[in-house]
Amino acid sequence: MDSKKKANIKENRHILKSVAESVLYCGRQCIALRGTSEKQNSTGNPGNFLALMKLLSNHDEKLKQHMERPKLRNATYLSPQTQNQMIDVIGKRIIQAQIVDEVKNAQIYTVMADEVTSHNVELMPLCVRFVDKDLNIREELLEICSLPRITGSHIATAIKDVLSHLNIEIGDCRGQGYDGASNMSSENVGVQALIKKEAPKAVYMHCNGHCLNLVIARSCALPLVRNMIDKMKSTIIFFTYSPKREQLLMEIVHKDAHSMGQRKPLIDICRTRWAERHDAYSHFYSAFVFIVKALEVIALGLHTEDYSQDVTTGWQGKYKAEAYSLLSGLQNFGFILTFLTVYQVLSHLTGITVKLQKTSVDIVEAFSMVDEVKNIYKELRETIEDDFNQIYKQAIRMAAQVDVQPTSQPRVAGRQTHRENVPAETVKDYYRRNMAIPFLDHVILEFESRFSPLSVTASRLLGLIPSIQCNSGVTVDISEVVQLYQDDLPSPELIDQELKRWTLKWQNKPSEHRPTSCAEAIKQCDALIYPNIFKLLKIACTLPVTSCECERSASTLRRLNTFMRSSMGEDRLSSLALIHTHYDMAVNLDEAVNIFSKLHPRRLELTSVLNP
Repeated sequence: MDSKKKANIKENRHILKSVAESVLYCGRQCIALRGTSEKQNSTGNPGNFLALMKLLSNHDEKLKQHMERPKLRNATYLSPQTQNQMIDVIGKRIIQAQIVDEVKNAQIYTVMADEVTSHNVELMPLCVRFVDKDLNIREELLEICSLPRITGSHIATAIKDVLSHLNIEIGDCRGQGYDGASNMSSENVGVQALIKKEAPKAVYMHCNGHCLNLVIARSCALPLVRNMIDKMKSTIIFFTYSPKREQLLMEIVHKDAHSMGQRKPLIDICRTRWAERHDAYSHFYSAFVFIVKALEVIALGLHTEDYSQDVTTGWQGKYKAEAYSLLSGLQNFGFILTFLTVYQVLSHLTGITVKLQKTSVDIVEAFSMVDEVKNIYKELRETIEDDFNQIYKQAIRMAAQVDVQPTSQPRVAGRQTHRENVPAETVKDYYRRNMAIPFLDHVILEFESRFSPLSVTASRLLGLIPSIQCNSGVTVDISEVVQLYQDDLPSPELIDQELKRWTLKWQNKPSEHRPTSCAEAIKQCDALIYPNIFKLLKIACTLPVTSCECERSASTLRRLNTFMRSSMGEDRLSSLALIHTHYDMAVNLDEAVNIFSKLHPRRLELTSVLNP
């Protein structure tokens, strides 16, 4: 009887393990579990979960027998209720529990949040940043919760409720990473102020990715630059929103270009990320001549003999008029020169935009990257004469390809306040004084103002970096940091002596072997020999740089909340997001079966009282 009971339990657990495996597969691949019918023998679409179970049963005799002839008709473990319970077990009881344990072991952490709307419901991905046991910086999604409103008090309450529910001490929070909206950043009623009431050391950092985008947005508000971008957007929309017009452009490109590969001639301008926007500028630059030729085909009926009639004939009058308007805007030397200036000047931001989004970047490394780019722009401002001459020559060559010559400079009106009015003798001087120099000044000014909090915070931590410590010309005082985190340090009274030992350790090593960031330094810092410095480096690594992980987590909602499952409970949505986001995290299916059997005991035997 005992052996028969064990065999029965083993078979039942095998079936439930297959259920867990199917749920995990659907969750990781972000595909809907349910279909139009949840009955196995239904003629409609049974859904991905049941279809996958049927597929597995073709290679598993025990599972096939359970699917066709279950021992108990009311204990098949295939119902939507079981699916939800297994999703909760894998998402919350295993993946989330593992992250919570790692956060507790790290002792200190940073919270990052960002609100997003999905199917007319306000949701908030809540992420944590911490240093794990292997001394790697990690940013992980903790939960996605719904918000009744997006005021500072409601968001702060939601954050505190999640932390309290997961038994994570809010007093251990050392950083906050949000965007710069008033409900987040306000010093009185913002989220950061409300969280600081319970976690006074939780330093607020405006997402540096958003700061970089704001630098570009504010700099591009210059009238000449803004008008150029509007014309560029209108041109991209004109072609990409019409299959026939895009087909015409593609045919011109494939026939006249030497090699464009498989990439599209035009891509839409991203509104949030400059790295994606830079790609749009690159495509527009490469396809500029072909764009002008396509507009000439539509507006003026030129070059029709060179291409197929399907794309050169049958254009309605309103499209001809729109194409003629765009053609007049593009065949303008001021547009070409402004486009090249913006394209080349902002190209320096492409690399830093991508690097700032990495989870392993610490605040000192981010400051170093931002400072490097800022110095590039300052140097560019000093040599604007020579650099703009090169851009001007390139603009002349580009304009000649579309039969455009540098015309006389725009009229200058002394009392006009909504256009550029700096007097100039030549066309080149006009655009240099009215467009290039103001544009560069705007970029530098925005860098100074937007990244000043980053500079202040990072400057306090520079004294911990060996490459800076051993620089004889640099003296960095870390007394402010020691005073701020005095309660976190094991022996703050010995920090000066410890710092001397830390400096001597690296002075005897070549400069190329000295760590240049907190992430590198903490991996070479022995917590037993340098306990205070190790703790300060850990705090420095924990401070947030961007809130990109929240945005990446919010992007999963586009795949989760599809038209097939637009209505979904908060627990199911959060658990599926955890399963999908933490794709590479190992999940022990036997553990999932154990947890399920304890939380949801059913009619099938899954455990034995004598042999659990």
